[in-house]
Amino acid sequence: MFTLAELLVFVIVLFSTFTLGNEPAIKSEETLEISHLSGTIILSTRSAMDSLGLDDFKQGAVATLELDSHTVLSNNCNICTNAPVGIQLQGNVNITDLETKEGGGTGRVEGKLNIIHLREYIQEDMISREWLTVDWDAAEYSSHSEVIIVHDPPKWMPQNRYQASFIPIDGIEESRSGPWLSVEELIGNALNVRGCLPDSFNCNGTNRQEINLTSIFSEVNPSIEINVPNEWVLFTGVSSTNETPVMTSGLRGLLNVGEVTIQENIWCPISDEEITASKSWQIVEEGGVTIAPMSIWLDALGLPSSSFTPSGGIWSEVDFENTGCASFSNERGELLLGIAIH
Repeated sequence: MFTLAELLVFVIVLFSTFTLGNEPAIKSEETLEISHLSGTIILSTRSAMDSLGLDDFKQGAVATLELDSHTVLSNNCNICTNAPVGIQLQGNVNITDLETKEGGGTGRVEGKLNIIHLREYIQEDMISREWLTVDWDAAEYSSHSEVIIVHDPPKWMPQNRYQASFIPIDGIEESRSGPWLSVEELIGNALNVRGCLPDSFNCNGTNRQEINLTSIFSEVNPSIEINVPNEWVLFTGVSSTNETPVMTSGLRGLLNVGEVTIQENIWCPISDEEITASKSWQIVEEGGVTIAPMSIWLDALGLPSSSFTPSGGIWSEVDFENTGCASFSNERGELLLGIAIH
């Protein structure tokens, strides 16, 4: 089983291209938005392979993407002051040059990827909540993950943040720090993004390029209305079990968890499945860490990292029959971070 953190590596690569393209350097009197994303990514790192459930195969497979993009909004959020807005990427991802760790030839996997990212703005550049849903449909390699982040206080997220992280070189924008990444404006309202994956040791942009994606821009269309992801609710009267949950155990290392504590009120998505394991831990405040997967790489690109530093609270994990959920709540019992893996 692979963790959500590994899946985020792959998603971050896609969203770096989208975000860079969504604030394009294209000089035009028209208002444009990204409508299609295509290209290839060489999955040269272990995390990139595991993110798509390919942990039984050697590194180096090639992912070919054909994804459509459009803006979305949701009017059915019962806990929101304003309607969440965001983007959706969906389409086909074909994985080729797959080689098992034992050798014995190559294979391929065809899958469908659907990513939705929503934000609730309480005012311009101020975000109160975020939702990320990643659905990877590829037979036995499939997975579905949901994340909710509650920013308390609201998080400031100004526009055009990425521009300071790039320097123009011969008409191409290149990243100042972090993995090498370049953005080139093409004719026909398009941008080409080439670069290296995070933690890739053999990629420097000169003798090897692992990312080669092209964003196509079109006139702005009305946003498509969708449903907000599953509502997170408070499960009351949940008793800790002798068994420690395992479905989200890979996320436990994100925080400085202390002693096991009694917590009978736990946040999880609505579910009618039976609880098989449950346990909670007190968060150690001294020497606390900031939860920000890939934050250095994201900041180098000027992208939002959706990070926060726990200042005291409870980390809880629950295994249902087919779903695992983990949540962090503050000392008042309010949900700040929720992660569910199916």
